[in-house]
Amino acid sequence: MTKDRELKEYRVPSDLSEVQRASADILDFLKTVPLSEGGLFDLRLCLEEALINAMKYGNRLRPEVPVEVGVEIDSDEVRIRVKDQGPGFDVAQLADCTQSDNLLRTRGRGVYLIRKLMDRAEYNACGNELLMVKRLPKRRG
Repeated sequence: MTKDRELKEYRVPSDLSEVQRASADILDFLKTVPLSEGGLFDLRLCLEEALINAMKYGNRLRPEVPVEVGVEIDSDEVRIRVKDQGPGFDVAQLADCTQSDNLLRTRGRGVYLIRKLMDRAEYNACGNELLMVKRLPKRRG
């Protein structure tokens, strides 16, 4: 990277057919980030899960209502903000998908993956904006 900080904003229609295109555009922006192939896979998976959740549960798959994505890179980390226009939810009320009573339920797995694969995942108080953070390896020199 030639700059100390880079920032790019995206507006993605709430159409599931847009998820992979948006993901590819964002990963192209991140091509200078020093992450391993596994780290980039984790980032892509979390980004796509967050986009799908925002489109389905926040914006109710209304294509005219965009999901806002902000991507920020600096020398220490990548920060991805995903915001929908819905009323939000209380993440604390989401059932733990690893508990025996919830193993067969389909909801909550994306949030679980994001929490496990990212270094930090935080929702705003309303529950309609997610900040995901992936730390970058320290450069030698």
